[in-house]
Amino acid sequence: MDIIDLKILKLLSVDAEMPMKEIGDKCGINSPSAISKRIKKLKEQNVIKSIRAEVDYSKFGLNFLAVTFIKAKYKKNYTDLLSGKLLKISGIITLLEILGEIDFVIITLNKDQEAYKENMRYLMSLDEIDRTDTRVVIENFMLCDFSKIDISEEFNIKISKL
Repeated sequence: MDIIDLKILKLLSVDAEMPMKEIGDKCGINSPSAISKRIKKLKEQNVIKSIRAEVDYSKFGLNFLAVTFIKAKYKKNYTDLLSGKLLKISGIITLLEILGEIDFVIITLNKDQEAYKENMRYLMSLDEIDRTDTRVVIENFMLCDFSKIDISEEFNIKISKL
């Protein structure tokens, strides 16, 4: 991976629909096919895992954002077993296993409080869970915006403003 690849990644993280020609112009490469080949290689290397649309889910009535902290009951393979069950929760958008007093954090997006109560009923039915603690989000200022991470710093490379 070189500085051109890093520039391409930075540009795609901000606008995944940017035309190849524009990416090339900003990277100093005149050939859109050369940019396309680099992007294909980054996908093959699993550096680019996917390119997704950012959807405004509130347009579909999904406005109830909740963060739930889960304390699990410890036993053999409990994280694998419980994570598989947690992934079945309606509206789950994030599942994290963390260290400390809490074992898992889930973030869900549902239509309303009643829809979230169904999730809580499911959670309370799971033998692997000791307790839960939920927080309702009243304002979402930023949720998982990885485009703000400057990967060039990891390589001590200064990428000029694109």
